[in-house]
Amino acid sequence: MTRRTLAWIVIALVVLIIELGATIGSTTGESFSPVDGWGETRHADTLTFVIVVVGCGSLAFFDRFPRTVAIISTASYLVFALRDHELGMFLPPMVVIFGLAAHGGRRFAAISFAVASLAAGLVWVASRAGTVEEPGVALLAWVAFGSVLAAFFCVPLLIGEIVRARSMLHDARSAAAG
Repeated sequence: MTRRTLAWIVIALVVLIIELGATIGSTTGESFSPVDGWGETRHADTLTFVIVVVGCGSLAFFDRFPRTVAIISTASYLVFALRDHELGMFLPPMVVIFGLAAHGGRRFAAISFAVASLAAGLVWVASRAGTVEEPGVALLAWVAFGSVLAAFFCVPLLIGEIVRARSMLHDARSAAAG
């Protein structure tokens, strides 16, 4: 087992622990409702936990099957968000968006997964903020959640591009020196 493979297994376990903790927490606490009129969310069920485990667990195989894992992790988030669960499951698509951007030749896939994840998140916001009666509060919800979601899915893309560019620069310097 290579260090890189081990790193992806550790990442998958950390993400799984965080997301399972958040999902379990959503079953024991009160529903998230920041303002009056905020739309109800669906309670976690068995399928919710399957989605979390599959989406997070697939990250362990990113080193060998990056696009397949990206599809599984992002699809898990899309299903989670579109089933109207509490806000969550961001980490698996964030990790694969970064991973795809950091590896050369996968920029279009990383952008596609970022856009799909952002779109699902905005659909989630629409179903929550759509029932808020006060227009100013609804606008604030759109701006706040839209900005956070855009950051969640675009920042890993940008950081992955920086890592890829630095890696290419390092390789070019090594080739020139050697």
